[in-house]
This record gives sequence, structure tokens and C-alpha cells, in this order.
Amino acid sequence: MDSSVALGRLEHARPVMTRGSCLPEGAQSAHLNGCVPLSHQVAGHKYGVDKVGILQHPDGTVLKQLQPPPRGPREMQFYSMVCAEDHCDPCLVDLKAHLPKYYGTWSSPDAPTDLYLKLEDVTRRFQKPCIMDVKIGQKSYDPFASQEKREQQIRKYPLMEEIGFLVLGMRVYKVGSDSFDTYDQHYGRGLVKDAIKEGKLNHRVKASYCLHHNTLT
Repeated sequence: MDSSVALGRLEHARPVMTRGSCLPEGAQSAHLNGCVPLSHQVAGHKYGVDKVGILQHPDGTVLKQLQPPPRGPREMQFYSMVCAEDHCDPCLVDLKAHLPKYYGTWSSPDAPTDLYLKLEDVTRRFQKPCIMDVKIGQKSYDPFASQEKREQQIRKYPLMEEIGFLVLGMRVYKVGSDSFDTYDQHYGRGLVKDAIKEGKLNHRVKASYCLHHNTLT
């Protein structure tokens, strides 16, 4: 799909869900259109809870619904720019190596105005993937956010301005019990500087022996 066409559709599309709402069962089935909720999502809005969430396409790719403007269009433009074959910016070339492959946008025939980014599932080759969702940077708010919004975001995890990241969620495979330990955003916001310096976060991963052959093959 042409990005400019998709961007125009997004600007005029109205959200099909609002925060706090839940899709009725019939609407869920229609919206999935052969896709399933991403089973190893560890943070963010999940399908059927309060937003559509992240889905997995039958071909194995990951579908991330675009947010309303301006964030959605900016995210799509970012992937289009980084993955463009004719770009010559060395910074973008280096960055591309650390991103999932981008396959443009996707929409269900039942909801053609609801656009999704179609991305590579980088965990697909792993049997028991250990996953961490990390927000990188010293600020978690938009540069154009109001002062009230900025203060609200800073209060959630003041340490982020100093250490430059926030753990939003994590799951660690435990070989002994063939199960996963999961940690949500409350765990991440509870991390203090001393614990991070002492390697407590790394210790949780090592203690579960996550580097087992089942996680790597």
C-alpha cells in the first residue's frame, strides 16, 4: 500500500474504539479476519481489553494498529523513511539493522479505515522467547505535550530522566518448570537506581537460566 494514500486515510479515519471500551464478541471475530492476538505481548494495550492491541497475521507478521494523529502518521513515516531503499543517510542505515522489517500497512476488508503497521516478528525463530518491552529515552512524553501531561508522565517514573529507560513489561522462561515469570509496568516503575546498579534486573534473567537451547533454537 502506498504510504501517502494510507496516511490520507488515517487522517480522516475515526477511531472505532475508545479507552475503556471492549469489543463485543461478534465485532472481535470480524475485526480479526484470520489474525490472532499476539501471544507474547508483555506490555501495552491488549486485544479485547480496552483497544484492539497487537495482532499476528496468518503469515506470521505482527500487526500494530496506528494511533490517532499525530502519533500514528509520524510512526508510519518513520518506518517508511528508515526502510526506504533509496535513502543514503548513514544514521538510518545503521538504525535499520536494529529494527524489524517493515512490510507497509495492512487493513481488514471488514474495517478498511483501521490501518496497521505490518512488521516482522523477530521472535518467530525462538521456541521459548524471553521478552522485555523497554521504553528508551529520558522522556516519555511528546515534545508538543502540555505542561500538565509532561508533569503527569514524569511523576510515573522520575528516575527515567536520569537513567534513560523504563521497563514496561518482561517475561522470563524458567527451564525447571517450563513456564514463564511475567513482570508488568508496576515492576518496572518500582526499580530503583541502586537495584539497577547492582544488576538486580539482569539477575532475574540469569536466575531463570533463560539462555536454554529451547530459547535459542
